[in-house]
Amino acid sequence: MKKWIALLLVAAMTCSLVACGSSSSSSTETEEETAVEEEADTAEEAAEETAETTSGGGYVIGFSNYNNEISWKLQFETEFTYMADTLKDEGVISDYYVYEANGDQAKQISDINDLITLGVDAIVVTAITSDGLNDVLQEAMDEGIIVVNCDNLTSADVSAKIVVSDYNHGYVSGTWLGEQLIANGTEEGNVIVLRGQAGTSTDANRYQGGVDALQELCPNVNIIAEEACDWDYATAKTALETLLATYSQIDGVLSQGGAMTQAAIDAFNEAGRELVPMTGEGGNGFMRVWLENSEDGFESMAFYNPAFSSRIALECAIALLDGGTIDDCASLISENYDVEPTVEGTELQLSFDSISLEDAEELYDSTLNDDFWPGTYLPHDVLEELFPATE
Repeated sequence: MKKWIALLLVAAMTCSLVACGSSSSSSTETEEETAVEEEADTAEEAAEETAETTSGGGYVIGFSNYNNEISWKLQFETEFTYMADTLKDEGVISDYYVYEANGDQAKQISDINDLITLGVDAIVVTAITSDGLNDVLQEAMDEGIIVVNCDNLTSADVSAKIVVSDYNHGYVSGTWLGEQLIANGTEEGNVIVLRGQAGTSTDANRYQGGVDALQELCPNVNIIAEEACDWDYATAKTALETLLATYSQIDGVLSQGGAMTQAAIDAFNEAGRELVPMTGEGGNGFMRVWLENSEDGFESMAFYNPAFSSRIALECAIALLDGGTIDDCASLISENYDVEPTVEGTELQLSFDSISLEDAEELYDSTLNDDFWPGTYLPHDVLEELFPATE
């Protein structure tokens, strides 16, 4: 407004000088005309900047990760930050904050409170437990903050959820294992279940899907042990060494994580035990040992859980900040990621095919170490810094 007032004053001055006739020189008239043009240009630029701010751009985004200590979570976080840097370079966002809670629910609640205090426009969150963040996420939404949940899900009713069905991951795994047991004549045999982090929706849903499918096909199967191994190689390796020493007969392993299955294969081999059918997840290390042992008849499969769901969540948050709807989020997912989401309320459900042995041969990347998760939008030089190949 002040710039427009100045513009009017300059215009009035110009009219006054023209009325005085010979008292105004041609050089003065030129200077005043230039001043008017500069003020007009400045006003136009200000209007354009205001339009950019109100129509989209300059957003501040928060990211709350409950843990990045396992490689999938680290890649998940890096997918987010790489996309956020790209959007910052494009002027879509002005800044972003990344918080990591070290597996501590109280810390994640505190992190989200910090993001609220910082006045972020949107928060992308993966929840440490299903119900533990409900109150603080509601506080964020009460402040007008867009909340997009991905990976580990909250039961809170947030702005949007990017859902890659963990129950389905478990179900296709349990179905495959049941079919293998039937083919081997061991449908009443002994099975070990390797679980993830207790208390998370990811673990609960993968477990339930896997057990449901397995028991539908093999109702008399004997689940001899369930071990919570936090999707971690070392934890699973220790657990399997104990189980192999305890049980002389193990007919199958229902695992909900690639690193845990990799550990199981290594433990069986080191104990001199014949490999049994095992389910897995599409990590680089698991696919390496799968391929190495397939020549000896080892059978497996892997579900696919892309780490770039954080990137999808960020893009969805921007679409909602720009005034878009859940359907607009669905459209950008189908256009940018070649997958057709199913929309249910504020949930965007994504489905990916399982990985076969032939797929594993194509996806495995020998130039990166075991911690890499194939299926990514990160440039290879970034991946080489995260997951450098070991000799």
